[in-house]
Order: sequence, then structure tokens, then C-alpha cells
Amino acid sequence: CRHRGINDLCLYEEVNIEKTGLIIDGAALYYSLYYTSDPKLDQRCGGDYPGFKDEVCNFFKTLQDCEVTPYIFLDGGSDPDKHKTLVYRRKDTEEKAKTIATTKPEDVVPKGCNVLPPLVKDVFIEILKEKGIEFKQCLGEADPEVVSDANQKQCPVLSIDKDFYIFDLCKGFLHLDNFEWKRKKDGKIPAKLYTRSKFCKHFKLDPALMPVFASIAGNDYSILKDNGNFANESSSSGEYSIKRLDGILRFLSKVNLHGLNDSQKRERALSQALNHVGKKENQTFKLSIQKYVQPEKPSSKLPSWVRKKVEIGKLTTSVISVVDQKSMMPPVLVEDFSQRSSYTAAYPIRQYFYKLLTKDVQALLPDLSSHRCVSVVHVSILSVWYLSVQAPEGLRRRVFEEALQVQTSALENIPDQLKLPVCVTVFWFNNLKLGQKAETVLHALLLGFVCDPNSPGWSQLLQRQTAAGLWFCVTETLSYLVCRGRV
Repeated sequence: CRHRGINDLCLYEEVNIEKTGLIIDGAALYYSLYYTSDPKLDQRCGGDYPGFKDEVCNFFKTLQDCEVTPYIFLDGGSDPDKHKTLVYRRKDTEEKAKTIATTKPEDVVPKGCNVLPPLVKDVFIEILKEKGIEFKQCLGEADPEVVSDANQKQCPVLSIDKDFYIFDLCKGFLHLDNFEWKRKKDGKIPAKLYTRSKFCKHFKLDPALMPVFASIAGNDYSILKDNGNFANESSSSGEYSIKRLDGILRFLSKVNLHGLNDSQKRERALSQALNHVGKKENQTFKLSIQKYVQPEKPSSKLPSWVRKKVEIGKLTTSVISVVDQKSMMPPVLVEDFSQRSSYTAAYPIRQYFYKLLTKDVQALLPDLSSHRCVSVVHVSILSVWYLSVQAPEGLRRRVFEEALQVQTSALENIPDQLKLPVCVTVFWFNNLKLGQKAETVLHALLLGFVCDPNSPGWSQLLQRQTAAGLWFCVTETLSYLVCRGRV
């Protein structure tokens, strides 16, 4: 809504992007590419990863043709201060997932009803590696590093995150909605460039107050509930949300800031805004403002070698959530919400993985006497690294067998490409819950073994066999996670 309002006010400059560096918010990019593809990529049956790869490759090929050098930053663990916001968003995503799951294949899913398939980020990272595109997976939210690198490299930022209207970016912000890479001409990409200076000049607002505006207007950390006071002061003809933002900007532009430094300006503006609507001083707004003034890179308890592997995409960021926050919030799946969650299928495996990360598992390791002074968390992380990098095959096989509760010695006569699916099959049948039909699971697995997922009729087949399609998609996901140590 705010983005549309800025477009309506023409607070941008028409530009053609060529021969430049470009800092890209990776999460925003893969969300946008998946949701805006034409034809629309599947969300009902677990995801269309080949189609997604084509879209991503076409995007970066366009950048290459226009001599644009991309630098990708990906989010890591979520900010603990945003937990309530994330829980609220998850509930909203679950409602969308229910809508998608119950919409008939021949019907159109309501506009804006999108749920990202669970492995899109993993596939995106693999494509970046394959193409040799420079990227960094951050330990926390990417915003601080995006802003820092953009100003250091003197490059604009490409994202859909409205926070980049607020940050002080020396080369401005390109919104993905207006980055028309599919309309490139003569080696140039039409786009709209937003700068904070142009915004402030239009609204006669001191740039130092942009963080105050964002804090009271509403973001992931705070929102000032003003009961319509600001909207009533606006002369804008737009809808309520636009009138409210216009009213806030008008109010802030009238605050007397004479003789104050930037910090004092923000303090006075916040105090007067709170008083204006009868609210008391609140530390939440101050913390929210500070995240724009001095965006800090998140710290982590992870050892340096683990952080490095996270940054280059060799370790999943779930490691950060499990070790630092002792919590995990898996992505929402499009499934039958009247049945058990598909995540219950892999629960024992995830539990095993979490124990490796959070418990002292020296029993799995050879003598670690030289590491006795290391904390339990460090020893646990060390064990995961040892198992995945240095451990002999026998030990890795033992851990694999314990996780999947199978004996790999029984697989000698099974073709190599089927060994993992067979292990997963045994695991599932050993963990069937009351009410789950074994024949449905078997049907799903057989579909996976005998059908080509890239065949033209595959999507239609899965849509006709909803339960079987769901189980197979989870099998594929589980197999991928087990292979990569990402459960």
C-alpha cells in the first residue's frame, strides 16, 4: 500500500540499469521470481523447481547481458524481537495454504494467495553456486549488511522490503515491482529509482526523522495506534492507510528542530508524536528507531568455522535458530489441514538432528580430550562438522542408520539410486500413526519411483491424487534433507 502511494506521488526517477553493481536482497528476489513467473509456478503439489530454476537463470542472464554485477545477501536466523510478528505472519500463511489446498485445479487461486514451496531457498543457493554468482548468507536478517555493502560499493539496492525507503542509501533503492528485467532493451533494464532525499524534499521532512516516521507508521517492531488522529489531519484523497501516512508526515514536518543534532531531533519528534495521540513514552519505539539509525549485524554463539560455512551456504541457517534461539519454525506446507501435519513424518529425524546440535554427543566421537575446555554447544557443533566432513564412512553410516532407524546392510542388492528412497520408505512404515493408511503412502512412493517428475502430465497426475502427491513431495523433501544434513 505504501509502495503504491509512493508510485502515485511519482517519488522516483525513471532510470535504465546497465554497467553497474547491484546489491540484491536474495529472499525478496526468490519470492518475487517464484510468485510473478509467467506461466505461474506450482504451489499446490510441492513446488516446480525446474521451472523456478529457469526463471532464476533467465534473470541473471539478463543482468549479465546488461553488464550488471549482482551481489546477493540472504537472511539467516530471524530477529528474536520479531517473534510475535513472525507468528502472526505464519497464521496468515497457513490460511493461504488452506485456500490453495482446497482450490480445485481448474479454478484460479485468489490473487495474493501465495505460499512459497519449502525448498525454494535451497534451490536458489544451488543455482547461485552453479552460476558462480557472489552471495553471502547472513547470520541474522540481511538488512544491516545490505545497507553497509551498498554504501561501501556505491550501488543501489534491489528488494521489495519497504524498509529500504527509510535507510540512508547513497545510490537509492530499486523496488522489484518496477525492475522490468523482462523488458530489457539495448542492454538496459527499465526501473524506478527511489531516494530518501527526494522523498524528504517532497514532504519537507528532515532526513533525520525518517526512522521516527517508520517507527510510528508501523513496521515489524512497532506501530503507533492513533485511533485515526493522523488520518484526520491529512488532505490526501487516498484510502485510509495513505491518509494516515500523509498525516504522520505532515505532523513530523512541523516539529521544531532548531538547534538540535540528529539524535535530539528524533527524540523530540517521537515525544511530540506520542503526546499528540495521548501515549506515554515507549522503549519499543526507541529500539525500532535505532534499527534504522545504526543497523547492527547480529551476533551468534556459533564458532567461527561454522559461521563461515553458513555464510557460503554449506550449512543451513536452521543451525542458527536451533543453537542460538533453541527454536525452529519450519515453513508452511500446502496440505490437507484436516489431517496430521506432513512434518510429523520426519519428526524423529529432526529430533535426532536437534540433539546433535544442542546436546553433548561425545559418545558418537573418537577421543576429544584436546577439546575438553570447549563448551557443550561448541562440542555439539564440532560433532556435526566431524560427522559431515572428517568422520570415516562407518561412523557416518552408523549415524545415518540411527536417524532413519534402518540397517543399511540390508540394502546391498538395491540399486544405488533407490537406496535412500527405500530407507525413507522403511522409516515411514515403521512410524505410521494411527489413522494413516499404509496403502496411500505406498501409492505415493510408487508414483515417485515409476514417473518422470518432468513429464507434461506429472502435475495433473499429482492434482488428481492429492494425498499421494503430498506424500511424494514430502518424500522428495525428506530425501533431499537427509542427503544434505538439513532435516
